[in-house]
Amino acid sequence: MEKTEIKRQITVFEPSTCTEQDYREFLATSYRLMKECGHYLAPDEDINSLELAHLIPEVPETILAIYVGINDAVCNKGLVTPLLPQHGHNNVFVFDPQVYPGRRDVPAGTIDAKAVLTGFCPPNPTWNLDWTYVMIEDPARSFQSLWAQKGYIDMIPAKFEDFTMASDHRTSRLCTFISPRAFDHPVNQSRPYLRAARQRGQKMAGQFQIPDRIKDEFEGLEPVILHQGEKLYVATTDFGPCAHGWTNLHPDNVQLAVVNENSSVPLNLVIAKPPVNPKYAQGLIPPKGSADMTTDWFKRGLTIMRKPLLVGLFEG
Repeated sequence: MEKTEIKRQITVFEPSTCTEQDYREFLATSYRLMKECGHYLAPDEDINSLELAHLIPEVPETILAIYVGINDAVCNKGLVTPLLPQHGHNNVFVFDPQVYPGRRDVPAGTIDAKAVLTGFCPPNPTWNLDWTYVMIEDPARSFQSLWAQKGYIDMIPAKFEDFTMASDHRTSRLCTFISPRAFDHPVNQSRPYLRAARQRGQKMAGQFQIPDRIKDEFEGLEPVILHQGEKLYVATTDFGPCAHGWTNLHPDNVQLAVVNENSSVPLNLVIAKPPVNPKYAQGLIPPKGSADMTTDWFKRGLTIMRKPLLVGLFEG
């Protein structure tokens, strides 16, 4: 069997601007790029190890291929996409619906995750979908105050990510856009090369393309252009979401880039949160891995297609 033969049917969602053949060609290209990196894909793993998604089906540039090496207490992924839409990873607080039914009736300073995100899913089947899942909307609202709120069940912590530019920047330029708050984090402050990467971003960001349909996608974020091997930590000092995304659309690019992601939830936050409310604890399996379908917040949350077109070796 050829390593590049796709053995499963690709789901083409109705609003998509891409054909099944477009998806097959993109997946084959992504497989080749990841294979060339050497960091991904064991000898027995073929193209069917990759996950395929199309985050905004009406925008062809938001197609995404993912290789998930591990998705457990820590997570490792290889990512290929022309454009990753703006998003952040938001801690999710879970409440008894008899106390807070959801929609508009949620704790002050929060927003109902199911109301603002298409395809929201709990982290695993032991978490009741009828529970009320909220994210902090008002920065003045503290974690501690929600932990003490009547009806609180538990918190699903969001991951921090460390991105590495795995490809040669001379053949594939990539501009990451990120919340300026990321540069207050000690990890990023310990990386002296980020000073030059930020300067390149300010100088060159205008050379990169963003489709007209989502032209405002990265407004308010700071551009950063990493060279091969350089890293950027997607995290804030207060454990809040760190908005980010990128465009790999540059007129001088020869090929798409591979970006490596290492991620995990911050251990000091997990230790700090109170235990699960005993009333709901029995049979409840803690979330593992990135829990992206639960904690991801997108700028265009109601237009994002979170369900993958193809599921890979491990769900990402």
